[in-house]
Amino acid sequence: MYQDISLEQAWQLLQEHGPALRHEVVSTADALGRTLLKTLYAGHDLPPEPQSAVDGYALAENHHTDHSSYQLAIGGLPEALEKGQAVPVNTGGVLPRGAVAVIPHEKVIVEGQHLRLLSNIKMGDNIKGAGEDFARNDILLSAGTQIDPAALGLLAALGISEVEVFQRPRVAIMCLADNVVPSGIEPRSGQMRDSNSPMLSGFISQQGGIVTTVHYAYNNETSMKNVLETLCSQNELVLLVGGTYQGGENASRLLMEDVGAQILFWGVPIQPGSHTGAGKLGNTLLLSLSGNPAACAVNYHLYAAPVIRGLQGLPRHYRQVIARCSNGLPKRTGSRRFVRGKATWQDSGWEVEVLPGQKPSMLRSWLGCNALIDLPPGSGPIEAGEEVQVMLLHEYADFTRVYGRSIHG
Repeated sequence: MYQDISLEQAWQLLQEHGPALRHEVVSTADALGRTLLKTLYAGHDLPPEPQSAVDGYALAENHHTDHSSYQLAIGGLPEALEKGQAVPVNTGGVLPRGAVAVIPHEKVIVEGQHLRLLSNIKMGDNIKGAGEDFARNDILLSAGTQIDPAALGLLAALGISEVEVFQRPRVAIMCLADNVVPSGIEPRSGQMRDSNSPMLSGFISQQGGIVTTVHYAYNNETSMKNVLETLCSQNELVLLVGGTYQGGENASRLLMEDVGAQILFWGVPIQPGSHTGAGKLGNTLLLSLSGNPAACAVNYHLYAAPVIRGLQGLPRHYRQVIARCSNGLPKRTGSRRFVRGKATWQDSGWEVEVLPGQKPSMLRSWLGCNALIDLPPGSGPIEAGEEVQVMLLHEYADFTRVYGRSIHG
């Protein structure tokens, strides 16, 4: 077990010991937000045949003296146009052989069976050629692509009704504090409502995971050891919330040891939430998060979010940028500290505001929070206008480089 390691070393250990995630075939209609297991290729040209890009008239070559005059084909859409002929077509409509251009309705005058052009048109105008969008065997979507609405449209256009994707990671939450009750229950004296589990469930859903269980210690009728063993058999990730440091004891670590989990690391000198750690039992990763709401959310984003995204083949880590701090921070930090902030892009670059309510026990600082200001040990106070390093909580980056010293050296 590694103790009091850097955040980057913790990331490395979590990546090395990440659980295996199975894959499944789902209908395209249910694939939004899912991650492709394999690269998809076009089975045919898109469009499969030349099509009109506008509502108008398909034109054949015209060798008449009056190049602006065409004869309308009679009897609907013919298989082929003869020279000097035109035929009405709709957007997306298949063009007959011999069509060399399409002119919009508003640029012609129809006089009986004759068509007169009101503007010049060049060969190929307003025609979508066969395979112009994607040719047969072109890559449609690469493995590891997270399917978005545009991808759904592309799959539908190619007639792909099923795709193979990573399963959604299953996550269980164990609330270890025996004085915390579900938010729907009226707390008695000495009890408090659970705000961590609803918040974590929202974060997990945003990252593509599924919360299968929220278990509370306050009304536990089964030993916590048995509960954790059961949850580990059913989930890829278990979050142990609270109990990180009570009276000098770490209940979450003792519980991990009680079930025989391998402790990967314990203690990362950051604020808030330094008394945290990770273990592994079988194919399940266990993460210990602080019970203080703000610290719990910071722990989630630093440890759990990279695991949940990595399991799905998605970029693990948040994009980091340099931003100008708009309002400053009057305190000096001893250890590395993550301050909740709101980042915006301005004409001069990134700007970040320190949000109010920075105590670990306060939820206020997470309202509107989209960034963590990463302050190194011994930094501060931060003056207004000073540049700081920021993690953007809604943008991600692929980087495999591990910062700091090697954990193996």
